[in-house]
Amino acid sequence: MKNLKDAQILVDRTETGTEEFNEFQAILLNKSKERSKEQNNLIELMSLKFQMEDYLRSDGKQPLLVGDFLKAYLAAFEIRQNKFAEYIGVRPSNLSKLIKGERSLNHELALVFGKIFNNDPMLWLDVQDKNKLYELSKSKKQEIKRFSLNDLIDS
Repeated sequence: MKNLKDAQILVDRTETGTEEFNEFQAILLNKSKERSKEQNNLIELMSLKFQMEDYLRSDGKQPLLVGDFLKAYLAAFEIRQNKFAEYIGVRPSNLSKLIKGERSLNHELALVFGKIFNNDPMLWLDVQDKNKLYELSKSKKQEIKRFSLNDLIDS
């Protein structure tokens, strides 16, 4: 039952600064040193994907642009914006506008981002759509407030 005991360490609360915590931290550090570059890249891609998905599930009171996520991907892999723009066949100025939120992401670029970063292109479009809906719900709040199913049925 030693394996079960070891597994229990992962689910029990462990106080920082304890010998048990330090051992666990050492195990994780050793495991991370054994990973290949490809494994580290995969972990980084998954982490960034989860951040995007978390954002989509959040209340959205602090909008994050598609460009914010793209910058995070580029930074994680130390890719310069100009190099990325050249690689995907867009002008650096257009990529810069996309990153700043001055230009919308189109479906073709969503496909390209999805392919390069190994995620669903809809993820990129969903981030953009969430922000657009949030923006519209604030600016058109009074207009939209007048609509209701009950009013429609009663009229």
